[in-house]
Amino acid sequence: MKKHTASLVGMAGFLVLLPILVPQALEAQRTPWRVQADLGGNFFFGNRDQTTFSAGGDINRSDQVFESQTRFRFNYGTSTDGDGETTVSRRSWTADGQLGFRPRERWQPFVEGNIHSSFERRIALRYDTGAGMRMSFQDSENRRNRIDLSLSVLAERTYATPGARGTTPDDVSLTRWSGTFRLRRQVLSDKVYVDSNSSYRPVFDSFGRFRLSSTNTLSYDLTEVVSLRFRVRANYDSRQTARGADTNWDGNSEITLGARF
Repeated sequence: MKKHTASLVGMAGFLVLLPILVPQALEAQRTPWRVQADLGGNFFFGNRDQTTFSAGGDINRSDQVFESQTRFRFNYGTSTDGDGETTVSRRSWTADGQLGFRPRERWQPFVEGNIHSSFERRIALRYDTGAGMRMSFQDSENRRNRIDLSLSVLAERTYATPGARGTTPDDVSLTRWSGTFRLRRQVLSDKVYVDSNSSYRPVFDSFGRFRLSSTNTLSYDLTEVVSLRFRVRANYDSRQTARGADTNWDGNSEITLGARF
């Protein structure tokens, strides 16, 4: 338990401090920051009433030497049946961060970390950390227009939700490969922004055990600050049903209002 707590505290500290991990020599420079936040919810009624709520935020920083990104996301949903019994159908949160070096270059080394918990996926806690290399193709006039291909190695630890069926290999530490493709593009007079991010993460020595994830976002700028966003997420975990989940697939779509500063 002490080892688990120490690891969690260390990872949390890494994520919190990631955006400000810059040498003292750069403090005097004027560095750009970008903060985004979004809030959304859905309500369905009929044979089974359902309510979902989501909130998230991004903190980004970039200069000539470093580029950092820290993201937070929380989802919560309830469902009420015909007898009036209300149960939790979705409850998850994620915090992840990445620190890249030489962001203006084609080849960019980086370190990353992630903490995640999900009721519906039967994950009490999962955290991972690692390092890798990214190849980036960027628009010199607008750095939001870019294509990134990255490969990294991650050390991962997953704790299944207590009471889930059986004991699986996910209850021990794993090492994974992580391959990621990300496309970002502004279109239609810079009013519409597309962000597509997909990753494939197989176990280091067993490619039949893997995780897939895809997040696709379409944003429309209502003002210089406020935007309307449509987002679709999909995840696949080859060991998810072994932990007690109903299926290996999990995903959702949402419409949110976002703010960019």
